[in-house]
Amino acid sequence: MLSRQEHIALFRGYEDPTVNITAVVTCPDFVAAAKAHHVPPFAALLFAIAEASLSVENFRWRLDGDEAVEVTQLKTGHTVLDKNNNLNFSSIEHSSDFGTFLRRYIEDRAIVHAATSLRLSEPEDRDHLYVTCTPWLFFTAFEHPVARYGDASIPNIAVGQFKFEDGDVRFPLAVQAHHGLVDGLHIYQLIEKITDGVGALF
Repeated sequence: MLSRQEHIALFRGYEDPTVNITAVVTCPDFVAAAKAHHVPPFAALLFAIAEASLSVENFRWRLDGDEAVEVTQLKTGHTVLDKNNNLNFSSIEHSSDFGTFLRRYIEDRAIVHAATSLRLSEPEDRDHLYVTCTPWLFFTAFEHPVARYGDASIPNIAVGQFKFEDGDVRFPLAVQAHHGLVDGLHIYQLIEKITDGVGALF
């Protein structure tokens, strides 16, 4: 991240240092393939998002105070509706083995479904990637809440409603990241990796 030191310094001084891009993603219909393999489609997409974020270098970096640190072992934090039909959070250690990832996903999802209070990660943890899903909306823009703008270096990704046409699936994907670390080019690269990765799963 030595090449980004000037960018980090510049955007550290901004009241809001985040860059937000929403795009419509089109890829082969992985939803039907996932269901045919008894896999929750969102689990397949979440796995592809996590793998993509590890393969695009700029998405592996976080800010810890004044220091840029590289994430080598990722945790995916994603939203799940709990017992009271309220937003809650699942957090699992990522594995590049899809079978292991899927088992962790299903086990923790069951815990969140039964939860009656918020499950929160430690705010100091830098190794997260946050993903939310709003399957009811084909949104055109999305903005995540940020607890501390100066510390907004954990990427936030939102997935919207799936639509199907001619063997493809289309969905909105919103990416929010710290502009000191990530530019529009890197978001484009991330989206390309996601579409390639989810298409190759089945």
